[in-house]
Amino acid sequence: MAIGSDEIKKTENLFGIFCFLLLLLFSFTAFCQTEDIKALAYYHSGCDKVFRRNYKDAIVEFNWAIKRDSAFLQAYENRGVAKYYLKDFRGAIEDFTKALEINPDDYNTFGRRGWARFRVQDCRGAIDDFTRAIEGIIDNTQYYNGRGQAKYYLQDYQGAIADFNKVIRLWTNERIHRSCAFYWRALAKIDLGQKESACLDLSKAWKLGFPIAFEMLDIFCR
Repeated sequence: MAIGSDEIKKTENLFGIFCFLLLLLFSFTAFCQTEDIKALAYYHSGCDKVFRRNYKDAIVEFNWAIKRDSAFLQAYENRGVAKYYLKDFRGAIEDFTKALEINPDDYNTFGRRGWARFRVQDCRGAIDDFTRAIEGIIDNTQYYNGRGQAKYYLQDYQGAIADFNKVIRLWTNERIHRSCAFYWRALAKIDLGQKESACLDLSKAWKLGFPIAFEMLDIFCR
């Protein structure tokens, strides 16, 4: 299946938005790494606008913050988030890359850039970024799922299944992540010709609340 297909796009959008909202909340509570009071004011104004989904104006505020302090890590990170929501994925990649130049140990930013790279079909780059995020973050469920999806598109179905297995086994209370993992593991199994097992996974994904799984059950498991 191509990354641009409507069916897969729905699931990736849902999962990507959930992850970015979660990561954004962490950014809001983080210590702001600037001593420039005006830069900080622009930054907080930008964060408020992102929270209100006013992404274009948020970018303007972050631009001013960065103009005041060209090493303002979080302004780059959150400007990248705003660009991601506006589907300027390449612009988001540029900002996340700049943030990683400032702090190469920011594993969440590797995860953010991984999602942006995935959206421009740079699956190998996404796998590299998700792997770095997994190395440094304990709660890395979304990155195993992201890496598994990227592997799926590269037709590394066994590698994808291994990542989805990790989510299903280790995060038993993560309903959203597990439903996503069951769904994508089912797709990989379908391509491997494992129809019966795939249908069981689709059923589990649907029961956990993954909406498109029901459509896939109707298509593949009649």
